[in-house]
Amino acid sequence: MLEVSASNVSAGSCIESQTKNELFHLARGGESQFNPLRKKTSSHDSFDDIDSSAVDDTYNYALLIALYTLQGIPMGLSASIPFLIQQKVKMLADLASNAVTSGTVEAVKNVATTAAAQSHTDTAKMAYNAQAIFALCSWPFSLKLLWAPIVDAVFSSKFGRRKSWLVPVQFLAGFIMVFGSNYVETQLGLSNLDQSEAFDVKGVTMFFFALYFLMATQDIAVDGWALTMLSKKNRGKGPVCNSIGQNLGYFLSFVGFLALNDPDSSEKLWRPLLGLKSKPTEGLVSLGGFIRFMGIVMITLTSFVAMFKKETGSSGFNAMSALQNSDKGKIGAMDIFKRKQSTMAIEDDDDAELDASEIGLKETYHRLWEVCKLPAVRWLFLVLLTNRFPTALSDKVKFLKAVEFGLSKQTTALLAPTIILPLGITVPIVAAKIFKGKPLTQFMTAYKLRVTLVPIFDVLMLLAVKTLHANTDLTSNVLFWAAVVGSTALFSIVDSMQFNAQMVFFAHRVDPSIGGSYMTLLNTAANLGSTWPASLVMYLVGQLSVSPTCTSSDGVETCTGGREAYFPLQLIFSVLGIFWVYFMGQKVNQLAILPDDAWRTHLDEDQDIENNKKRGKKVGKKAK
Repeated sequence: MLEVSASNVSAGSCIESQTKNELFHLARGGESQFNPLRKKTSSHDSFDDIDSSAVDDTYNYALLIALYTLQGIPMGLSASIPFLIQQKVKMLADLASNAVTSGTVEAVKNVATTAAAQSHTDTAKMAYNAQAIFALCSWPFSLKLLWAPIVDAVFSSKFGRRKSWLVPVQFLAGFIMVFGSNYVETQLGLSNLDQSEAFDVKGVTMFFFALYFLMATQDIAVDGWALTMLSKKNRGKGPVCNSIGQNLGYFLSFVGFLALNDPDSSEKLWRPLLGLKSKPTEGLVSLGGFIRFMGIVMITLTSFVAMFKKETGSSGFNAMSALQNSDKGKIGAMDIFKRKQSTMAIEDDDDAELDASEIGLKETYHRLWEVCKLPAVRWLFLVLLTNRFPTALSDKVKFLKAVEFGLSKQTTALLAPTIILPLGITVPIVAAKIFKGKPLTQFMTAYKLRVTLVPIFDVLMLLAVKTLHANTDLTSNVLFWAAVVGSTALFSIVDSMQFNAQMVFFAHRVDPSIGGSYMTLLNTAANLGSTWPASLVMYLVGQLSVSPTCTSSDGVETCTGGREAYFPLQLIFSVLGIFWVYFMGQKVNQLAILPDDAWRTHLDEDQDIENNKKRGKKVGKKAK
């Protein structure tokens, strides 16, 4: 049996008149000029009163956080790969320098080593070309709208609508992680870092692309399940579970792995703490071992969900049948409230929308296409798809360049929970009080800082890392940490302001009749706008950078020549950002003042007119 839910891929309503829209509005607990029960205060007249605190969602919160945590694990692992690529390339560069300049018997004997090392002398180009390829692995999250309606419409009613996808997807991801962990290490050439073992970033990219595809599918299922798993009054906390879980999984696998994989931290902290034997050149965990462990965790939790968590219905009534009966005078507005699941508190049919399982895949995609044809949405797409290109160096390359200049990857990882996460929580709260319901004003304020002040702080940070990271005096340390913390904090502030403003604007402009699909469409455009510049920018940095030529004499290495592409590119991209503000800023302001009607498809109203015409023709024929 198909349930009605307001999932993130749900399609538009089939309501055929204003009266029917009012019934759905009543079911949401809202007030209306057409609502005859509006002024009554009886507990039976308020849906929110009926949906009391009798339903305890504590365990559901825990389960949702756990499921979103699983989703964040591959993301965190993939975030650590660029640092491992930098580490591998640096090792090959050092090997190339030693093999070519020393001319030792041992280097000559190892022909394979020398040939491999010589092929990697232009390390900058090699490193960023590899990063450009690996950046492609995150594309599934930017394209998930293409298959989201399928996940929403195709399922086994016996096993559960969301579990039909979530369980096999998570099992598959877990098995890939368990049995593919050694493959990742081999492809990255991490099994023996002291040798010039070649690495294949394409194989690693395909591995994580598969995981991202599975987790994007899992995200569709979990977002939809959150709406039916939680009671009506607690549904608004679903996105909170999403944020907590994804960040927890990301930090656990990103910060946790880099900290446990670092030989120095493992030798000085973790091994003494755990009473393990000393291994100065090895981290406490390897990449393969960490991926394998996380795969086991995913399989274990998925088994628990499959066996012990039952999926309940998505609403307290079937909206279509209710509306059809209302046409015949068989149901009143309050009758809608009285239908309920035997195991759930009474719940409404959120947002008055029918999902893909009710209206079919063809109609779902048709409604999405109609949204895309709206002029306001097209301009919003242009804004979302272009605004992140001028900021791509700060977004994607800055920390990789800092590690290249000498910043440890462990320091980079620890900046996330100590600076980025706290600011990500507090900035939206403060910004909401400052900008007071003007999300696009907030968006543009943050963007202007992002293309002007942030690049300046980034350049100062990189120069400080390059010149001061090896110094031990107090002044150098103060300047070093001030530059690193200042750059990270400013970037986190403007990034949080933009993201929060973007989500608030989406929520206030989507057509309620197709809210879930509308939100997914806009989020897909925003994700795509952030994803596509990554590979291009890294490719540009790689192609325009030239590594210096280094020679060794009497044990002293001297490097000459070379070209650092980051700084001139940063200037060019900042100018592009200023041009973007000049040409697109006015359009953003126009989008902010457009009426709600500009964002609506009016498909239901057109259907009303068509149905009324057909009814009129039938009545005319009968009269004759």
